[in-house]
Amino acid sequence: MPGQTRQGLDLDDLGLDDFKPRKPSTAKKPTQKAVADVTSFPSREAPDDDQLNIKGPKAVLDRFRALRKSERYKYADLLEFMMDAYEAQKR
Repeated sequence: MPGQTRQGLDLDDLGLDDFKPRKPSTAKKPTQKAVADVTSFPSREAPDDDQLNIKGPKAVLDRFRALRKSERYKYADLLEFMMDAYEAQKR
């Protein structure tokens, strides 16, 4: 394209003479907690979870896994159930 010149846009033909930019909003944005309280929608706060890794004999761990699966418990729920039963027995 040697020898050609670029032609600019004629902005006068667009009719933007009465255009005015929007003024910035002065309203305060609600906090996440305020929105969660009003809508009853839980916020995405970090859950109170932790992790425990147990090393032991394979037979014992397989037995625990089989019991959890057959009773349809989550690992933590079965552990809590077993700890509660143990503590009740000691009383």
